[in-house]
Amino acid sequence: MEAMKLFKAEMAKLFTNKGVLISVIAVLLIPIVYAAVMLSATWGPYDNLSNLPVAVVNKDKGAMSGDEPINVGKDLVEEFKESKSLGWKFVSEEDAKKGLKNLDYYMVIEIPEDFSKNVTTVLDPDPKQLELKYIQNEGLNFMAAQVTNSATERIREQLGNKITQTYVENIFAQLGEVADGFKSAADGSEQIHSGTAELKDGTGQLLSALTEKSGDINKLASGAKQLEAGTGELLTSLTSKQGDISKLANGAKDLNNGTGLLLQTLQGKTKDLEKLSAGAKQIEAGLTGLKGGSQQVLVGLETAKKELATGLQALQPGAEGLGGAISKLNEGTQNLSAATKGLSDGLQAYLAANPNLRNDPNFMKLVGTGQAVSGGMTELSTNMGNLNSQVGGLVSKLLPGPGSLLDGFDKLIAGQKQVSDGATALAAGSNQLAAGTSDLEKGWKTLTSSVATLHSGAGQISAGNQTVDQGWKQLSAGASKLNTGMKQVSDGTGSVQTGWGTLTDGVTKVDEGVGKLNAGSEELAEGLKGGAEKTSALKVTDKNIAMFSSPVNLVQEKVNNYQYYRDSTAPYILSLGLFVGILIMSFVVDFRKPADVTTSGVAWFIGKFLHLSVLAIVQALVVSIFALVFLKLQVGNSIAFILFACVVSLAFLAIVFFLVSIAGNIGRFIAFIFIVLQLSTTGSNLPVEMLPEGLRSMSKFLPLTYTNAGFKAVISLDHMGSAWSNALVVIVLLAVFAVLALVVSAIRKGRPTEIDVAR
Repeated sequence: MEAMKLFKAEMAKLFTNKGVLISVIAVLLIPIVYAAVMLSATWGPYDNLSNLPVAVVNKDKGAMSGDEPINVGKDLVEEFKESKSLGWKFVSEEDAKKGLKNLDYYMVIEIPEDFSKNVTTVLDPDPKQLELKYIQNEGLNFMAAQVTNSATERIREQLGNKITQTYVENIFAQLGEVADGFKSAADGSEQIHSGTAELKDGTGQLLSALTEKSGDINKLASGAKQLEAGTGELLTSLTSKQGDISKLANGAKDLNNGTGLLLQTLQGKTKDLEKLSAGAKQIEAGLTGLKGGSQQVLVGLETAKKELATGLQALQPGAEGLGGAISKLNEGTQNLSAATKGLSDGLQAYLAANPNLRNDPNFMKLVGTGQAVSGGMTELSTNMGNLNSQVGGLVSKLLPGPGSLLDGFDKLIAGQKQVSDGATALAAGSNQLAAGTSDLEKGWKTLTSSVATLHSGAGQISAGNQTVDQGWKQLSAGASKLNTGMKQVSDGTGSVQTGWGTLTDGVTKVDEGVGKLNAGSEELAEGLKGGAEKTSALKVTDKNIAMFSSPVNLVQEKVNNYQYYRDSTAPYILSLGLFVGILIMSFVVDFRKPADVTTSGVAWFIGKFLHLSVLAIVQALVVSIFALVFLKLQVGNSIAFILFACVVSLAFLAIVFFLVSIAGNIGRFIAFIFIVLQLSTTGSNLPVEMLPEGLRSMSKFLPLTYTNAGFKAVISLDHMGSAWSNALVVIVLLAVFAVLALVVSAIRKGRPTEIDVAR
């Protein structure tokens, strides 16, 4: 009775305090706000897919299927243009990439260049699977990504059906040709039948021939053995001569090396002979000049003698100069004599170093000429010495007196004649020396050329002998291979001899098999005729082709379907709205026991809870009626819907009452966390069965799991059994938290109200 008095007092205070009443009314409308915002829409998430921009890039170049051109990419684009399943945008590859980067498209579908070409490879040994590339921008919206992914699956299925239809059409078009082929095969099998009869006759003749030739095969095997023995003897002979051939090749190689050395020596001395020839020519030119000069001196002396009488006085000073000139001439003659002697000695030394040149007449002539020139120059030097002495005496006599001078001058003329004669002889010898050295140079060059020719020939002989040596080795190797081959031939003919008998037995079996083949070909001809008749009888229509391309047709049937998409979210929205309404109500109406209360805690709790229960029930009635009348929410059972809403509101009241009674604002914060925790773990967004194992286990202990399931049972499932079972769980939660709140109210002392604390 005391609890009822408190309840009436609470109700009276509510209506007498207009501020509190307005606040409570506002709180009671909070669930309506949730319902109005979240449940007023009658459209679904798939109603406006044509506004979802998806780019299509067609790069297909087409192909030829037999004699018919195909372009699957172009056909697919035409189907997209006619379809409103998505917001298709047909752009270039560059624009597609740019749009994807600028967040203009949710997905880009690219049809590759070889799309149609790969369609034609289905019957190839290595068929190419078609690839339809697509890029999703999943970050824009997860639901949009799922929608576009489902769209690509439908496109893949449609393409598969269309391509299969094309294949089936081609296959059935070819069945006519198959029928003709069966008929041709039947005709061919008849020919095989007649041919096998002829083959039977042929195998009989072959068997007879094999039997007759058995003796010849035996002779062939015997002859092959004799040939093997002959090739063995040939191999032995070639191998024994290999050493002599190698010696011949090595000797030719030594000959080539010797002629090369001789040629190198001759070529090295050629320059020395050229220098010798040039020196001889210079000597010849000098002696020729000496001869001319001596003759001129003689003429000059004779002329001077005639004029001596008149110009002796004038000649006396010149006599002294003549003596000096004759002295210098004597020195030059001595130097020339020494040079010619050096040349003669050089030739003798060269002859000693090369004794084989004694056989060369030109060289020996050159040596003799050199000796003669050397002797002539020695004699000339002696005469020039005498002349110098005579000129010296003449001068000495000329100076004392003209008579003595004239006598000396006569002697000078005589000596000069001797000099002129010696110069003439010396010039002749130098001519012979120049000619000899020239002949020697030519002979040397001829000898060098001959030796070069000899060396070239020796090289050819050496190379030829090397070739012979290699050829002999190859011939020996070939003979070895020939012997090996003949051994194989011998063995082979032996095998042939053995195999001939086996072949004879085999042909006997072939002859028997041909008889069976003849009978089988007759049966084949009859079977092919029957196959041709059955194949020709096939009459394929468009319905048959459609059955092949798409043999399964999905027949959809729904139970407990939603009128609108909002119906699927209504349980979650109603549960959330009722809980938030109770939570906010705790800020307006004090849920804690005041300090000035003199009644027992139990009586106060009962009165307070009854008061709040009325508000919770009013909240449930308001939101239920609003959803049914104004939002026209379709439910299976309206009464059950309203009753379940009231039970849910009371259960949430008990939970919030307990949390606020025990912890005040901290309890309210815990209640807020409590409701947020249940948003994704109680079947609100995903079925509980799709949650991970840990979350599935935790959802069993959360109230929204049962409130969502209960609202779903009365709204869309019309399953009262499920509704009452979930309502029973909610009632248990109501009772448990009400008892907990009662215990807290009973054991706690009264405290100042939160409104007093705020003041």
